[in-house]
Formats: sequence, C-alpha cells, structure tokens
Amino acid sequence: MPSVPAELPELVIDRGHSARTSNVALSATLQTWRDNDGRLVATGGHDSRAWWMAWSGLAVFRFGDDGPVAATPTGDRPDDEIRDIFLRGVVPVVMLARGCEALHASAVALGPDGVVALCAASGTGKSTLALAMAGLGACHFADDTVVYQVIHDHPVALTLPFPVRVDAAARGAAPAAPEASSGAPGPRFGSALPISRVYQLARDASLDPLAPHFAAVPGPRRFEVLLAHSHPFEMGSEARQRAFHTHVLAVARHTDVWNCRFAPALDALPSLAARILDHAATT
Repeated sequence: MPSVPAELPELVIDRGHSARTSNVALSATLQTWRDNDGRLVATGGHDSRAWWMAWSGLAVFRFGDDGPVAATPTGDRPDDEIRDIFLRGVVPVVMLARGCEALHASAVALGPDGVVALCAASGTGKSTLALAMAGLGACHFADDTVVYQVIHDHPVALTLPFPVRVDAAARGAAPAAPEASSGAPGPRFGSALPISRVYQLARDASLDPLAPHFAAVPGPRRFEVLLAHSHPFEMGSEARQRAFHTHVLAVARHTDVWNCRFAPALDALPSLAARILDHAATT
C-alpha cells in the first residue's frame, strides 16, 4: 500500500499540442463519468504509458503511478476552467489510480476523534449540511468526495483542496464561520484522520424538520451501504478491483454507519447540523 501522499499532484497544461489533440487516438474506454442528469462528461482508459481521462470539449488528462498530471486542451477553454475540473473531477481519480479509495460524501473533522462523512445521492444536501456543521465549529474536511486509504486495516481520510458548491440560499441559511464562509478547507492537503463515522442521509418530508431520525446500520449491512456510495476505479487490474472491495470491507469493520432521515427545511438547517454533531459526539 502506498504511503500517504504529501503533495497535491501537479498539473501541467500543454497547449503546444492542442491543435492536434483531437486527432490523437485514445485507447479503449474503460470507465465513464456522468453528471447528475445522466449526461456523459468524461471517459477514461489506460494505454501503454499512462491512464487518461478525457473531459468533453475541455482537455485530455494523462497520469501515471506518480508524478505530475499532463493536460492537453481539446478546445479554447481557459486555463482556470481546466484547473477547476482538475481539482474537482480529476484529482480524486488520480488518487484512486495511486491506491486510494473514495466515498461520494462530504465530511467534517471533529478534531482527533476523526472524520464524519455524510453520504447521500446528489441533491440530498450533504454539501449544505457539511457547510452548516463547519459553521457550528467542526472543521470542513471534504465536499462531495472523501478520499481515503486503508493503513494497517484501518481507513484514514485525506483532505484535498475543494471549492464549496452550495447555492446562495443554502449558504445564507448555514451558520457563518470564517473558514466556512471563505470556502477554504481547514486542514492542509494530505492531512490524515481516521474515519470515525458515516451517515447515510435521506430526505423524509413526513418528519418534523427539527427532529431527524437516526438508525444504526447493523454490521452485516454496512458493506452494502458503503459500496453504494463508493467510487470504483474501473480502469485498474483485477487485483486492483479485489483491493477495492477489501478496502470497503475494512471501512465496514471499523467505522460506525448510521442512517439519518430528515425533513429538508432551510430554516431548520442549523438545528439539523447541531443534532448530527451532537449525535456523533454522544453515541
């Protein structure tokens, strides 16, 4: 297992090859990525030299087991947009290629007690809730993707740079804190903390917005829940696929997993954030 990486993978944008990138033959597609509406946004594969990830109309990113990530633009989009996609969409995949795993989750850190991950389908409100929990004093650790490694059979989460992406109404409803309102994560890149708890969030309009419902996920079902919210690395070897399942099993063995159903209401957001923080601290 690779050691915890100390630096963010470097991005190198090469516009010298942009004019002929569209004519470069890529190897067979091994993995695809889609947006919340099911539209294809990127494809990936592996050739004799490196993995590649092609974002339609933006760039082809190539990366190996270590070293920088090379981006060859395929259009006239500005470098800032390429860097934004690199941070949000490419870096997590690079980390998967280099031995890490990832959950589709936002997260906060509760000091040395570790990381609390909030898993949910897109649109449930995990980013908004993590922002609100950070406003109440937790350290904002991740938005949308929690990257982790399994070290000595225990899951350890790594923070990555991330932009906080919530709309103005949600941001206005969240308790304000300097680190939350600025959108900057508290820990530096590579900060490593154990994953102490995972909440699977689901909306339930039948509940009182001030009274979320918590239910512990029994041990035999934890793997199923975690697998549903995991990011597989489909471009790897069979051994890498086996390692993926082994690592998810390690999280299931060593991490508490809870269901949390709540009624969505922006005016109740601070209360919901406080209830989850209290639940994580006292159960």
